[in-house]
Amino acid sequence: MQEKIYLRPLSLKDITEKYLFWVNSPSITEYLEIKGHRLSYNDLVKYVKDSPKNGRDNYAIITKDSELHIGNASIYAIEPDNGNFEIGWFIGEKKFWGGHYSSMIIFYLLKIGFIEMGLEKCIGGVEKKNIKARMANKFLGFKETQSGFIEKDNKKITFINLEITKKDWLSRSKILHSKFPKLFNEY
Repeated sequence: MQEKIYLRPLSLKDITEKYLFWVNSPSITEYLEIKGHRLSYNDLVKYVKDSPKNGRDNYAIITKDSELHIGNASIYAIEPDNGNFEIGWFIGEKKFWGGHYSSMIIFYLLKIGFIEMGLEKCIGGVEKKNIKARMANKFLGFKETQSGFIEKDNKKITFINLEITKKDWLSRSKILHSKFPKLFNEY
């Protein structure tokens, strides 16, 4: 059976050799902004310490039964005037790739953004070829609004914009809870 997860604030104690391996692994960071950057322990300490003053809320992704730290997630680019925000996540422990783990992470980030923070719209984007992330986002109710191009690794990459409103998420969360009550808690 799939293990449930929860999010808790990321702390300095989470900066371990395992976390350092994740952020320096090309297969894990393939679609992340940090891809190709070699990060040190001190880089991660600075990132965790500076995130709150940079408007970024970071979370450790933890399995409920085994209490394993399997990845990280963030809410950032919060615009209080219009209620927009962005999310990001990665699962570093590859044995947790697949299943509904990414969907659960997105669900909980949206729950924090919409319910706990009172925000109104999550916006963002994904590389067109990142099929797994696109599927997880669509499963949670995100709409792909338009595409454009970004420059990455000296290549032109197709980038798809995504968005979901609080109203649409509330509607989708009821459906997910009724279909998968063990994975998606009602808000």
